Amino acid sequence: MKILKKFQLTIGREYGCGAKLIADAISKDLDIPVFDRNLIAMIAKKHGFDEDALTSSDERLAIPFFEPYSSYGTGTGSIAEKLFIHQAQIIKEEADKGPSIFIGRCANDILRHYPDVVNVFIYAPKEYRINRIMEVEDIADAGAAEKIIRRMDKTRRSYYQFYTDKRWGTKEGMDLMIDSASIGFDGAVSLIEHYLKCRGYIED
Repeated sequence: MKILKKFQLTIGREYGCGAKLIADAISKDLDIPVFDRNLIAMIAKKHGFDEDALTSSDERLAIPFFEPYSSYGTGTGSIAEKLFIHQAQIIKEEADKGPSIFIGRCANDILRHYPDVVNVFIYAPKEYRINRIMEVEDIADAGAAEKIIRRMDKTRRSYYQFYTDKRWGTKEGMDLMIDSASIGFDGAVSLIEHYLKCRGYIED
């Protein structure tokens, strides 16, 4: 596929819906980078931070009395707050370079003033996500898998709504809302790429 015009693709997601697989497939088809947890390593390398400490705060709000305030950079603030600031900076830097895919991390809001941003939210029924998490993470108990899903969705919702003042998981600001269970991973990839073609960003 050929890219005709620079664009940014942001993907919000429910836990266990397979958004990373979908993003990776689009990344391969279009030969553009995808940014997810690799942002943590980039920040740690760039600023000399402890990668494990950053990972534990990724897409999470600071918990008073439990998360220590960090001396990273100038000023004060929790590790989670510093991480959000640095992630936002890198997201903008990468967006300035060329077409990119960003998974989560409020990228749709961080890039809200950029032209040519396509925002997608991927979801799936809970039972589908439970079965997938049990398989992917080798969890035998459905109740345990459901508990993980509830916790992760709650964490992402709180994080997103705190930093964006928007509702997580709704059509607000989204170009596409995709049920990965009903359309399948390949179908989701095709749908997003077809939408990019319709918008004049890519061609076969």
